[in-house]
Amino acid sequence: MDPLKIKDNFTVIEVLVRDDEHQLVKMIEHIRKLSSPGHSFEAVVDPSVTKNEGKESFYFDGDGSFYIKEIKMNGKKIKTIDDIIEEVMRRI
Repeated sequence: MDPLKIKDNFTVIEVLVRDDEHQLVKMIEHIRKLSSPGHSFEAVVDPSVTKNEGKESFYFDGDGSFYIKEIKMNGKKIKTIDDIIEEVMRRI
């Protein structure tokens, strides 16, 4: 079994990043919110340049083929509220 595959056919991806303003995790959380079932969209990286200069498009299909289950930052599950990162508290 692939060690990066976990229950229900999800894949764990780790990114080590220097990002004091948490821009990457905020962007991924935004994608997670938008890619819920019933909503699909295209994301364009650097739309002001041509494909040869680095423009790239990615398609997120929320109807099953793409779904972000959860996001963790430094081992703690997070969500954003009004662009502020909040730790998801576990209820006992």
